Amino acid sequence: MTGGSLTLSNVRVRRSGQTILEIERLDIPSGAFVGIIGENGAGKTTLLRICAGLIRSTDGTVTLEGHDLTRLGPWSRSALRKRIGYVPQSAQYNADLPFTVHEVAAMGRTSVRPLMLPLNKRDHAIVDHWIDVLGLSDRRNQTFRSLSGGEQQKVLIARAMAQEPRILMLDEPCANLDFHWRYQISDIVERLYHQTRITVLMVSHDTSVLPPGCGRLILLHDGRILADGRAEDVLTGDILCRAYRGRLQAVAMAGRRYIVNVPSECLDRPPRPDG
Repeated sequence: MTGGSLTLSNVRVRRSGQTILEIERLDIPSGAFVGIIGENGAGKTTLLRICAGLIRSTDGTVTLEGHDLTRLGPWSRSALRKRIGYVPQSAQYNADLPFTVHEVAAMGRTSVRPLMLPLNKRDHAIVDHWIDVLGLSDRRNQTFRSLSGGEQQKVLIARAMAQEPRILMLDEPCANLDFHWRYQISDIVERLYHQTRITVLMVSHDTSVLPPGCGRLILLHDGRILADGRAEDVLTGDILCRAYRGRLQAVAMAGRRYIVNVPSECLDRPPRPDG
């Protein structure tokens, strides 16, 4: 696998007379791991869905590997989107559907096959490979709805990877998971990135679940890019204050970035002497 590139230029999305996303320029090079962060309502999911070609922008261009998604017809746009593995928020997938783990993962393979053609031996081998890679071999014939939230998320990642995508897009993949599963899913995403070198875009409201391999952060605020760059350049006190309207500070630990509230009484407190 190799990564795909993506460019947004003068993109604007309007809903009910209001601009909810406005991106002057955004370049995602091949093989990048980009985290998209921001408070609720900042436009993170809208940006990801625009990048995936799932919704159309009101203005501007979205170029995937040299092809403008906004100018393509439905069939051409659908064919180009096959290069994108999309993992939605858990709430966007109906977990009550009575499909097995293998059947859900196979949906990713079905999406890249010609219409009405069944999966062949190679397709099933690819699906089985990603089920094994995600550690789901012993769950293969279980129903999706019988799994824990973390296991369901692993199945959705296997489904996306079964497409053999050039870009993997994940919308809050660690949301609503307990402590153990949040970091296990985060580690899985990083491992897949290093193994395949595909391009990864990962939306998260929690910076701590963005793995160390995430080399670039895009911070959205009110539908616009407030900061874009390395974590240490984006997660400064001044920028965090503007984005989240509070006294916040980023703390790095084991390659992860944690955002903590800074009590006002600590701001003017002199440093504590050693010893």
